[in-house]
Amino acid sequence: MEFTSMAFNQLYVLRVDPGEDVLGSIGHFLKAANVRQAVVLGGYGTLAAYHIHWVTHNRIPPDNSFGRGEGGIEILSMNGLVVDGEPHIHVTLSTPGGAFGGHLEPGCTAYVLCEVFFAEVEGVLLSRQRVPVSVEGMGAGTVSRLTFDKVQVRDD
Repeated sequence: MEFTSMAFNQLYVLRVDPGEDVLGSIGHFLKAANVRQAVVLGGYGTLAAYHIHWVTHNRIPPDNSFGRGEGGIEILSMNGLVVDGEPHIHVTLSTPGGAFGGHLEPGCTAYVLCEVFFAEVEGVLLSRQRVPVSVEGMGAGTVSRLTFDKVQVRDD
């Protein structure tokens, strides 16, 4: 385990319009606002279609399953990080059949309303690195690890 503290630089609210790809809109926003690292504080709304993935077991290396669907889908929650300009966002979705969740993928189409909230952070440079791990009962392989580097200053 490792942790760090960071300062909030700016709070952003993103509106994704009906018919737009949620992850695509997030990517456009991050580039337009020059946001390289942020905390995804939350998001909610509705989707006309979803595309997510999730892990299928608890062994290393992980294996992913992908799911797609259409219809009236509620976004119950959205959270994650933006590291080096790349969003890593998890969502909880629901339909009349129940709630489910996973990692947001391209192909999540906004329906009536979709809003996402970001807190740009500074003071420590976040990065992701592939590192080897070996965990008894889970196996061995490489996993993505969040790392905290030198003091980072935004240079707009």
